[in-house]
Amino acid sequence: MEKINIYVPDNVGRILENDASLFEIFKRDGRTVNKNRFLSMLITGFYGQYVQEYTQKYDAIKKETAGVVKSAEKRDLLADSILKNVILPEVPTRKGKNPKRLSLKPTKDTESLIIKIMTDLGDSDYISQYFCRLLMSYCDKPLNEREKIIFRDNYELLDEACKSNRPVAFTTIWNKDVVHEVIPYRVVVGQGEMFNYLICAETDDRSGEQVAKSYRLNRITNLNRSNRMGTISDDVKRHLDMMLHYGPQFAINDDEEICVKLTDYGEKSYNRIYYGRPMVDRIEHEEDAHYYYYKCSADQVFLYFRRFTGNSAEIIKPEALRLRMKKFHADAMKQYE
Repeated sequence: MEKINIYVPDNVGRILENDASLFEIFKRDGRTVNKNRFLSMLITGFYGQYVQEYTQKYDAIKKETAGVVKSAEKRDLLADSILKNVILPEVPTRKGKNPKRLSLKPTKDTESLIIKIMTDLGDSDYISQYFCRLLMSYCDKPLNEREKIIFRDNYELLDEACKSNRPVAFTTIWNKDVVHEVIPYRVVVGQGEMFNYLICAETDDRSGEQVAKSYRLNRITNLNRSNRMGTISDDVKRHLDMMLHYGPQFAINDDEEICVKLTDYGEKSYNRIYYGRPMVDRIEHEEDAHYYYYKCSADQVFLYFRRFTGNSAEIIKPEALRLRMKKFHADAMKQYE
């Protein structure tokens, strides 16, 4: 099959390019976005949902016009016309305002689906316009929903494994030599409702004990489900529930309380820097400082507060985290000496 040129509004083109990068759909070099693979994953992951959403709107229009238009054939034509010309977004033409050209090269994963779509359309529509509407509908959804669409097969398998307590095995896109055998607990949306995370139990190679872990959905690959049952220990399950509360991006495997001392300037920075901000458990205000206490992941506290300047934020406890932050800043000083 020949490649299909799809003309979309410029803003839609930017969203698609950004998603391909955010979801790390790269070529073998690990840096260049694989645009055709991304579009192929989008179409195969979204087609069924798009048809269902389209059909629901189509049927709703037919139902509303039943009392006015008696002919079933005319109702079908009217519903199709209203959908394409009134409800669905306008499809830009090749010479229209700010059109972005996308090239979809059919692959073994998409060829049969494209043939089916072309057959169903017949002479009623152009395949390029159909795909344009599909892509525009995809871009109207929140980022975390778009991620579920791109990785639909893995998301549905993990969701089912969570419900049935079935262990799964997978590798990650950054290290395909290490196989992770885990017991899934939940697939949940992270902070800021951006990305989806699998929180799960996994046996630590060094200690041999079960620990809580977190993996981003888009980084899971070579996923396989086991037929046996899995059991998560009560202690790990408690920590997984804490991750649901404080943020699924970071694993929690201890109960140490974290204390961070903020100056007035540090507190202003805390209120201004939103992304990655840990959920505070309690605050104690004193004359010269503000003490923020946390029960979340130490990794999250470290990654967040290392962005603060000067003496605006200081880790008070635990000592291990305090030393970690001290080493981070000492290494940065050496770099600039």
